Amino acid sequence: MLTKCQHGGCILKLKQEVPTRWNTTYYMMERFKILAPKISSVLLEIPNGPEMVSTAELNDIKDLLHLLQPFEIVTKEVFGQEYITSSKVIPLVYTLENKVGNLEATTEIGQKLQIELKKEIEKRFQKIEFIQLLFIAILIDPRFKTIHFQKPLAKSNVLQKIVNKEIKQMISAENVCVSNSRLNSEENVNDNLVDNNNDIWNYHIKVKYLASSQILESSNSTMEAEVKQYLDLPLININNDVLAVWESYKTVFPHLYVVAQKYLSTVSSSVPSERLFSKAGNLIT
Repeated sequence: MLTKCQHGGCILKLKQEVPTRWNTTYYMMERFKILAPKISSVLLEIPNGPEMVSTAELNDIKDLLHLLQPFEIVTKEVFGQEYITSSKVIPLVYTLENKVGNLEATTEIGQKLQIELKKEIEKRFQKIEFIQLLFIAILIDPRFKTIHFQKPLAKSNVLQKIVNKEIKQMISAENVCVSNSRLNSEENVNDNLVDNNNDIWNYHIKVKYLASSQILESSNSTMEAEVKQYLDLPLININNDVLAVWESYKTVFPHLYVVAQKYLSTVSSSVPSERLFSKAGNLIT
């Protein structure tokens, strides 16, 4: 009967929620709001049919949808699989918090929900800036860098982490490889020289090690300069292709480029992999 009431255009049906997916409740209420006039007409023709929701209850539904819409948008954004999502988590959380705080609930149930939503956002995401995977991803994303960090300690931690751990280890490994190759090539010659010249080349060996340590110190300064130079660049547009931008940065920031490849490729949710398994299951069956 509901289908017959709709003339022309796209025929809509009611949706049922799925307990394990919160957004299905949102879509169920959204579809009910759209079809409410048609549903009311149908119920009038059904003897002993269920009662239609009251005007006040329909206003409650509209208010709830108004409050939950930002969550639905953010959910879709982080569930994407064709673009970078890991670096968007922190900005989206703070954007969501700001949006929900600025909405105006017009019903009593809406006002109560708004209070609970703000409490839950604070409770669940208060330490999000200290999650390594996320704070390095946002720093290495030229659309965001450090502008969304609200906690000074988190901002300091991410800079130390990316310099002292990620890049420093990378450069140290490079220096070890270079030093080992030099040592292997020189030791064969120097061993003979030391034996034949009463250790006259010991001074040379000491100078060589001193030079190696100076190279490492110089590398440390270089990597700090690389991070600073990257952070000093203006932010790019939110719609730009981040991976393509990093390809253009590759020669300028070679060490940061490797870090970007590592952290920006991480997805922020399990949904893409779940979709993959679902498709595989459909193919098998």
